[in-house]
Amino acid sequence: MIARMGEVRDWHFAHRGDEIHCGTETYLHMVAKRLIKEEFEKDKPFMVGYYRDVKCSDGATCPFANEEECHDYKLETYDLKKFYDTSEEEKPIGDYIADILLTNSLKPDRKPVLIEIQVSHKSTPQKRDSGLRIIEIRIKTEEDITTLLSSPIVENPDAKYGQVRDVETIGFAKFHGFKKNSSAPEPLAQRSIQRFYLFRSGKAFVTPMDEFKSCRDVLTKDNDKAIFEASIDSFYLGNPSPYEFGYAAARQHGIDVKTCQFCKYHSNGYEVGFGLDPIFCRLYKKYGTPENPKPHYAKSCKYYCEDRGLLEKIRNSMPTIVVATEQ
Repeated sequence: MIARMGEVRDWHFAHRGDEIHCGTETYLHMVAKRLIKEEFEKDKPFMVGYYRDVKCSDGATCPFANEEECHDYKLETYDLKKFYDTSEEEKPIGDYIADILLTNSLKPDRKPVLIEIQVSHKSTPQKRDSGLRIIEIRIKTEEDITTLLSSPIVENPDAKYGQVRDVETIGFAKFHGFKKNSSAPEPLAQRSIQRFYLFRSGKAFVTPMDEFKSCRDVLTKDNDKAIFEASIDSFYLGNPSPYEFGYAAARQHGIDVKTCQFCKYHSNGYEVGFGLDPIFCRLYKKYGTPENPKPHYAKSCKYYCEDRGLLEKIRNSMPTIVVATEQ
């Protein structure tokens, strides 16, 4: 306290306002350290959790495996009491001082964990990049400390998207120096694949975006009326379109497919939607064919003539296609 004995106001004592002795930051930092240490020393688990990068276990065999997409970030929780039994405040370690240092008295060679409290000052880049395992926790109020201790100390959910953000969200921690790649692959379903259906009438259908099949659900037919089904790893708005790839795949599997899209007298009409533009027949004035025929009109059109150049282009650009079979 400081004695205030001026000539204007009544004499009184005032709290010291400097950070070294009794500032808000110093107070919160001290209280957080003390309470976290006490929580760790209680006879119960001390849970923390962070996101690890899990790869798909079928990466070597799945026809639709994609290194950029076939993985997931999953929150994994751990009880630090199973690995550490000692906690110390303001403990030196190498060139640094830990707010709280967790070690194992029976296994002194085990890599320790540092718990760092961020009120306003973050750990230095040198400390974060030192290779030490650091759990950095941000707090602003006493209520933040209470909330923190009422549940596991976990990483910001943004981390599951591979983003490494600063510790700016109260209630979450940041984990430095921890192993973020999981050594145990899991069966994942991260990819959505288009499905092409061909019917006896010559009509075809490609699933819209909100009905794409899971990469784990591509091998079995699911439409009793379709004579041919194929899962196609192709972007929906591509050119050639999934319809053209589907028709070409059906031909490769022995189905005699005639579609106006493969006719050399067709042109694509105005764009109206996803994947299949209206067809414009260049013979409609000369021979009275429909100006905008449905693709399966080719099945009965006596002027149908395959565009071999287009078919060759499609064959050369065919993506991964898996043909579905009967259950």
